[in-house]
Amino acid sequence: MSRTHSPTEGQANFGFRDTSEELRSMPKAPLETQKQFWTQKFQDAGWQTDRFIKGMQTTDNSYCQEVVQIHTNTWSKRRVVLLANTAHYPSPLTAMGTTSALVGAYVLAGEINRNSEDLPQAFAGYERALRPFINSIQTLKPWMLRLMFPESSSAIKLLHFVAALLVFSRIPDLAARFIPEERGGW
Repeated sequence: MSRTHSPTEGQANFGFRDTSEELRSMPKAPLETQKQFWTQKFQDAGWQTDRFIKGMQTTDNSYCQEVVQIHTNTWSKRRVVLLANTAHYPSPLTAMGTTSALVGAYVLAGEINRNSEDLPQAFAGYERALRPFINSIQTLKPWMLRLMFPESSSAIKLLHFVAALLVFSRIPDLAARFIPEERGGW
């Protein structure tokens, strides 16, 4: 995937589904080793990939991460409570990280308000109320993984067709009309 966010800079994302130890070790590897790894995996893959690889080779603005989920048996111990990504990171593939963090903060605040004199009870209520929601969003659907990481040439062609259909039908432009532009920051 790629996106251009300024006249002089762009962003390219390389990714694939693999459980090998080699891939799992990449985020901790030196930057040059990461670049060699991604070059080897994606060189001559088609489209504009070679251009992206060339850009990757010339930049220091690069990072590598493993897509994971956080699962813990409990979210609190005594007076310490885990919230958001430290407790239950759902994975970027779910697009629910911010939602789960906000819902979790809201539930935790409500439980502390109800049980301000008994924090262990508040934390237990937080977990009891929130755990079903978190379990549901952490369940990655097989179709979602197949969509994000197609394994056959026909699945890749289908993904390209759907993406082209969205672009040519101007759905992103239509959606952008209803999304206000950012008018500054915090």
